[in-house]
Amino acid sequence: MYVGFVAALVVLLASEAASASTYVHLWLGGVINPVKVRYVKRAFAQARAQGSEFVLVSIDTPGGLVSSMQEITSEFTNSPIPVVVFVEPTSAQATSAGAFIVLASDVAAMAPGTRIGAAHPVAEGKPLEGALDDKATNSLVSLAKSLAARRGRSASFAEDIVRKSLSFTAEEAKSAGAVEFISPDVPDLLSHLDGYRIEGEGRQTTLSTKGIGAIPVPMSWVERLLDALADPTIASILISLGVMGIAYEFSTPGVGMGGIVGVVCLLLGLMALSALPLHLGGLFLLIAGLVAIGLEVKVQTHGLLAVGGVIALVLGGIVLVDPESYFGGTQRMDWRIFAPFAIGIAAAFLLFATVGVRALRKPAISGVEALTGTHGFARSPFTPEGDAFCGMVFADGARWQAVSDSPLQPGDEIVVVAVLAKPTRLRVTKVEKGAS
Repeated sequence: MYVGFVAALVVLLASEAASASTYVHLWLGGVINPVKVRYVKRAFAQARAQGSEFVLVSIDTPGGLVSSMQEITSEFTNSPIPVVVFVEPTSAQATSAGAFIVLASDVAAMAPGTRIGAAHPVAEGKPLEGALDDKATNSLVSLAKSLAARRGRSASFAEDIVRKSLSFTAEEAKSAGAVEFISPDVPDLLSHLDGYRIEGEGRQTTLSTKGIGAIPVPMSWVERLLDALADPTIASILISLGVMGIAYEFSTPGVGMGGIVGVVCLLLGLMALSALPLHLGGLFLLIAGLVAIGLEVKVQTHGLLAVGGVIALVLGGIVLVDPESYFGGTQRMDWRIFAPFAIGIAAAFLLFATVGVRALRKPAISGVEALTGTHGFARSPFTPEGDAFCGMVFADGARWQAVSDSPLQPGDEIVVVAVLAKPTRLRVTKVEKGAS
């Protein structure tokens, strides 16, 4: 009886351990770009940290940048955790760069009605020509064939999708030996994966999907924002606005909002087109923000330049802070700290701007008008002249004709109470002893 109880306990613990196994699920949709690379690396880091059974990548992409594709395939092929790529849903595609990502997986699957292939290199939507086309095509053919050979897939399929730009349906790809499974959805795919053995490159793994739990890893809102900016139309608009803003700044005197707005838009546009790496662009945004805030101290723009600088700092922080796993932790921007900091800086410069505006609105006081309130001394006796007494005073380092309502003697201390015109004279009054 005791032996039976122990056996039952072992079976129960084993079943709980099996049910505790998980897989990480991420989605690659749209154009393959540096933002997608960042997202994939973050998801794989999470899978490694949690000891997931495998990583499932649902893909629907028309392609993208070769550099970004190569980084993703490198992440796949060097992953200690098996990678399963599933082209879904129905009518989805894994063409161009997406086809390489499928070939780089340990297990490839497609939903019915999907397609794969058409991976011939192009530039700006146009085919390459001459030696450049031969060079790029041969390089990608060798990459596709090496990825296919890694998992025993068809080398001819890998070469045809690049050299001939052929496209295959799910059924054709399965017949050509390019994918392992055709499944209508993820649950059906998981049932096919249960007990599937992966061999090669010094490792042997048997997948177990019975009772497995999914850990969805969607793109963060920052990644979605950067991915949206990567749209070629939006990126072109940002670059145009950036150039116009900078041109406007150089064509007008002084320093204004156009410069910082132009710099921010230009940097975002260059990052969106992958002409500028994300981290370098984020660093430039931080520098632009600090420069704008520094200029606000010297150049009064009523706070506009400072606000633009704060926005640049916030955008730079968003771009630079990569939420990828870091020494077992997760880097995330703590908005409870960063938001008050940014708001505090903006509020301080708005306060300075308000004080500056008030000072600018005061009437200008210069020349003789600035003498009002100045103290001096009588230099001659003040003699009667009409209804007042006239004489000479010394104030602000010069002699002035002055009038007073009372007689004054040389050496009497006076204060200027007004400046009279036509002729220019000072109206003064005697400072009584002990008065301040």
